[in-house]
Amino acid sequence: MKPHHLDDLQVEYLKESHNLSFFHCKNDDLNDFLKNDAKKSQDDLISRTYLCLRQNSIIGYLTLVTDTIEVKLIERDDAVDGYPYPRYPAIKIARLAVDEEFEGCGIGRFLLFWATGKVYQLSNEVGCRYITLDSKREALGFYQKFGFKLRIPFR
Repeated sequence: MKPHHLDDLQVEYLKESHNLSFFHCKNDDLNDFLKNDAKKSQDDLISRTYLCLRQNSIIGYLTLVTDTIEVKLIERDDAVDGYPYPRYPAIKIARLAVDEEFEGCGIGRFLLFWATGKVYQLSNEVGCRYITLDSKREALGFYQKFGFKLRIPFR
């Protein structure tokens, strides 16, 4: 059943009690990470995974990690004059996935906006100038729609 509105969505961080077995997106790597690696990565303080829930069912997730971005990759008009370090602080959206059943319902956009708000909130406490991301090639257009720019070529 596809949601007609996003009012009934909740976001909470991954806990041991969450049942991840029913989540399935079209990308096997993203499924595998959530089911096999996300909890350990979180326990090891490497990343933090947040689940998007609708009526207690997981319909999407995203993972945030700390990052940096090289000063030389920043456009001149976005740089800080006199910044003395080789890298700016950033937070990376390392993974973002939506369950197959809910693709096209705005869940990815909801999670991206939620992450942007979370990064803004954190930036007021610890300082963070940029949001970076790891993207699957097939998702590039999605992020570019929201103003993300390709800075580092794909390998």
